[in-house]
Amino acid sequence: MNHPPESEYTQAEAYAPMEAAAADAVLALPDFPGFERRIWAELPCSHNGIDDSDYTSIEIDYEFSLENSGSDLVREAYTDALRDYWTSLGYEITDEYETERGDRVDRGLVVQREDGIVLWYRVVGIVSLTIQSGCVPVSDHGEIEYIPPTGGIEPGSENDLVEEYFPDGIPTDQAAAIDPFANAQAVGALVPFEAPGSYEDLL
Repeated sequence: MNHPPESEYTQAEAYAPMEAAAADAVLALPDFPGFERRIWAELPCSHNGIDDSDYTSIEIDYEFSLENSGSDLVREAYTDALRDYWTSLGYEITDEYETERGDRVDRGLVVQREDGIVLWYRVVGIVSLTIQSGCVPVSDHGEIEYIPPTGGIEPGSENDLVEEYFPDGIPTDQAAAIDPFANAQAVGALVPFEAPGSYEDLL
C-alpha cells in the first residue's frame, strides 16, 4: 500500500498548531460571544478504499451555541472577517460556497496552509470553526498532550469533549491557570489535504 505524502507533523505534534490556528482565528472576530463546545475527533485515511491504520486525520471542531449561530454577526460578519484575515496571511481559499435553505443562507469558507492544516468556517444550522490536519502518522494516545480550549470554553468542562484521549481524567490541574486565549499565536505559515478519508490524489 502506498502511503500519504510526508507530513510535517505526527498526530501528537499536530494538536498544538491546530489549536493555535483556532485561537488565532478568534482574535480576528469582533464582539466574540464565545464558543459553546470543543470536540476532538479522528477520521480514517484510506487508499484504494482501504483504511490505512498507520495514519489518521485529526479534526477539531469549535461550535457556537444555537442562539449565536442564528445571528448575522456569526453567520455573515465573521465569514467576511475570516476571509479578509486569512487571505491577509497568504492562505489560499480552496473553497467558498453559499446555499439558500428556506429562510436561511448556509455558507462555507475553506483555506489551506503550507503545513497541511485546513481551516473551515462552516455556516449551517450550527456554525463552527473546523480545523483539519490531513493524513498524519498515528501516535500512541499516551503521547498526546492536553491543550486547553480557546474561545472561552472552560478546560475540562462538559463542553470540552476530549475525554477519550485522557482516560485517567483531563489534566485540568495543568490547564486551570492557562488563559484559553493565550495560545493564540499563529504557528508558521500554514496546505490542506484533500477530503478526509482518502489520499488518492496526493500520491
